[in-house]
Amino acid sequence: MGKEAIILTWAACAAALSACGQEARRWSVQAGLGGVTMMDNRYDDGRHYVNEDQGNVLYLSADRWLGRRTALTGGVVWEQQGVFTDYAGGIGLKKVTMLGVQAGAKYYFLSTRWVVQPHVGASLLTNVLHLGSERGETLVVTQEGYPGCHALMAYDVQCPALSLSPRVGVDIHLLSSVSLCVDYDWRIGLWGSNRGTLRFTDGPLMGQALGVDEPNRRTCVSLGLKVDLPVQPVSSRAGNNLFRLLYGWVASKAGR
Repeated sequence: MGKEAIILTWAACAAALSACGQEARRWSVQAGLGGVTMMDNRYDDGRHYVNEDQGNVLYLSADRWLGRRTALTGGVVWEQQGVFTDYAGGIGLKKVTMLGVQAGAKYYFLSTRWVVQPHVGASLLTNVLHLGSERGETLVVTQEGYPGCHALMAYDVQCPALSLSPRVGVDIHLLSSVSLCVDYDWRIGLWGSNRGTLRFTDGPLMGQALGVDEPNRRTCVSLGLKVDLPVQPVSSRAGNNLFRLLYGWVASKAGR
């Protein structure tokens, strides 16, 4: 399921919820997905630069509101990092998976009457999966960069047990209790790193070695949907706008 389908499904479900009293929100539930970029690749042999590696992230979180602008947040985060993304068809020739929980706080600057709600925050992420150091060598076939070439990949991966994560983000109200969330996180892994060497055995780079040395500082851009609880009733105007959005999206797909 693509990002557009996920967003529209969440919005349609929220619009179908029954009306509740006009109470102040006490909780929020948010889910989303995004992409990870390793910020610092410290290896460069002077001839063949290797770009920053990429990854994916999925999360499910809940906010506990302390007031109209401050909330405590926590949830489950799944993250997958790639090594040698430049030469892979996906995120990397070597994939590293982490899973854990996060806890932190967020502060919103504007009144709840505003449609656009910028905020700042910070979280501490724990990792309970793939904590030990993983070393090894394997034969690989490159899919990008120099497709079809064979190489010996040596890797030394140490996932961080903890990561500090400052954040800036913005929530955009789609309906009375539904918001589109765009977040930008800096994730600073403590004691973690991804290292690897790729030595080609054939092709234009035969006999040459490329390497990465990443200290697990990465950025994460994510897109999600948030539902405030208790859910507020959807006005007829908002319902009509949602119907137009769904109709426009279906019509655009049908016209392709």
